[in-house]
Amino acid sequence: MNLDNIFSKAKEVFETAYKKTGDAVNVGKQRFDISSLENKLNKSYEILGKLCYDSVVNGGVFDAESVKPVTDDIAEKLAQIEEMKKEVLKAKNKKLCPKCSEPVDKDAAFCSSCGANLEEDKA
Repeated sequence: MNLDNIFSKAKEVFETAYKKTGDAVNVGKQRFDISSLENKLNKSYEILGKLCYDSVVNGGVFDAESVKPVTDDIAEKLAQIEEMKKEVLKAKNKKLCPKCSEPVDKDAAFCSSCGANLEEDKA
């Protein structure tokens, strides 16, 4: 093996390691962002609960229009969290089992958790 081949192989190894490190950092950042958004979501749920409580205490009349901005905010945050979770799965070369919603390898034929045939979904 000559020196050029050694340098070429070493370069390939370093490039692969660099890409995997970058992927891991991106996944870590995505998880942090998901956690942050989930905390904001919990605050929105608290606001919604307070609005509902106040309406009951103040005469028992619940005005759906008064909570619409909060419920819209919750729906938007839930959609963002789901999209981020899909990106994390994609970065990890995984997908969700359509039967049990557990993460499985993207190319798996069967779910390792529930045993569902994942090939049926491809047909």
